[in-house]
Amino acid sequence: MNVFTFGETMVSFSTENNQSIIQHDEVFASVAGAESNVSIALARLGNKVKWFSRVGQDPFGRKILYELNAHGIDTSDVIIDTEHSTGMMFKQKKELLDTEVTYYREKSAASRMSVEDICVDWVKEAKLIHITGITPSLSKSCSELVFKVIDLAKEYGALISFDPNIRLKLWGIDQAREVLIPIAKQCDIFLPGKNEMKLLSKLEKRQDIERCLSDWGIPLTIMKDGENGAWIFENGTSVFVPSFEVKHVVDEIGAGDAFAAGFLHGYLQKESHEDSVRMGHACAAFVVSSKGDTDGLPTKQELTRFLEGAHGTIR
Repeated sequence: MNVFTFGETMVSFSTENNQSIIQHDEVFASVAGAESNVSIALARLGNKVKWFSRVGQDPFGRKILYELNAHGIDTSDVIIDTEHSTGMMFKQKKELLDTEVTYYREKSAASRMSVEDICVDWVKEAKLIHITGITPSLSKSCSELVFKVIDLAKEYGALISFDPNIRLKLWGIDQAREVLIPIAKQCDIFLPGKNEMKLLSKLEKRQDIERCLSDWGIPLTIMKDGENGAWIFENGTSVFVPSFEVKHVVDEIGAGDAFAAGFLHGYLQKESHEDSVRMGHACAAFVVSSKGDTDGLPTKQELTRFLEGAHGTIR
């Protein structure tokens, strides 16, 4: 196993062509969850991934497992919860406004994850543990699980990557800071967005944020700056890597997860940090060019062709 990750995955509903759900009836159902998005992206690139969660004994839980299994992800230890339902979400896109997400995940099966669910061997066998800030926001037991996994990763020498994925619909920023900053201080690879770092640090200027990250003692930070690119902060140095131009953005949701997976893939392949960031940018570009969180994710061959600048039709 290369990567172990865990968290909540939901079935996401959205309308076609940015139509309003109020005025139209047709919807598109897909699988959405930060950790499973990263899992699918890494699996498509040839990595061995184990994903753990709880899902309900319902069609939505079965759809999630069907999707992840189709990509060769190890879901063998996922718990089927007979008492709680799989979480759901509705995603409403507007042409001239930000995408609005409505959650139906309170008391979901995944929110019942706890330290009793974890198996030490999953951590011992992994090279890297990927954690997001969504999981500890779901419940007290989920937060305890996150810190337990971190302790095990430290004990057995697994690397920890952490994407804060701040969701202010799930908790307030003060509570988020209390939980997410201690997690960040224990990770090996930190993957925040620029706006997330502003929220966590209460700072605005990049130079101040860079000093804050140094004070937190994080070995490597990749700070995403949206469509502009990403900053690499390591050992007091900073490097900016621009992103790829996307002429037509179809759906921006899932871009951060695709970026994380692309970067982690490069990191695991021992590529330079700059080349790993370019892989992250490329995966994000693929995703925003298609609808859904994972439909556009590239295979390893497709990623290589894109980075090499290949064009035209394969015959």
